[in-house]
Amino acid sequence: MTVEHPGYLQGCHEEADTLIAFHAANAAGNIVVRASDTDMMVILLGMLGRHMANPSDPSYDRLSMECGSGNNRRHIDVSKVASTLESKQEGLAAAIPGLHALTGCDFMTAFYRKGKIKPLNVLEKDATGGFTELFGNLALRDEPDHDKAEEFICALYGMGGIKEVNEARYLKLLRMTGKMDQDSVLADVKRVDCALPPPCAKTVRKKLQRAHYLSILWGRADEPNPADGLGPLKYGWQNSKGYYATFEGVWRALCSR
Repeated sequence: MTVEHPGYLQGCHEEADTLIAFHAANAAGNIVVRASDTDMMVILLGMLGRHMANPSDPSYDRLSMECGSGNNRRHIDVSKVASTLESKQEGLAAAIPGLHALTGCDFMTAFYRKGKIKPLNVLEKDATGGFTELFGNLALRDEPDHDKAEEFICALYGMGGIKEVNEARYLKLLRMTGKMDQDSVLADVKRVDCALPPPCAKTVRKKLQRAHYLSILWGRADEPNPADGLGPLKYGWQNSKGYYATFEGVWRALCSR
């Protein structure tokens, strides 16, 4: 057996997902990726979406995923899925990784009871294309559009027309509790599930920072060293005894009680 180590396939990838995408990006013909992971599917969709937007990039005859085992084994034509998304709205395929990162993945918390279908519907129904542009641009190092992200989250929580999550959060609480008692603002809070309103602006900012980091990493999956110049501590995480953590101060305060 002869083992070769071609230079163009050498790089540094912390995650197998991006490494597989890197190898797929440097292959030709009909490519089959064997994986059962949503993040892998999302990374491949984003990669195909960017290639569609740039005609000079190499194209694949067909890129598919083989997942499952036994009688549950199936093939997903990723190229066809990307083309279908692109036919609905230009740039939609490239925006999927950013949407997936913000709405919950292996590294990110999800929005309570929102799942994945509803965020995708909000994205597809946006006639202006502003939400698609927001998530597509998350793969770039440029500062993300925080105002547009808040507007998207408001729409996700059924508060269309409102552009600030703090306002949407307040109005949502009013709907759930009835008329607010100005003398005792928290009097009726015990009657409702406080996880149902949208997150506050500070939480959204941190969440968007982490989604931005993942989107950049996934957007550079076809490069040898996607993490070059990136640092989690600059994108919403904190160092907790050698581990990356979120809201470290709040967690320690709760544990100390």
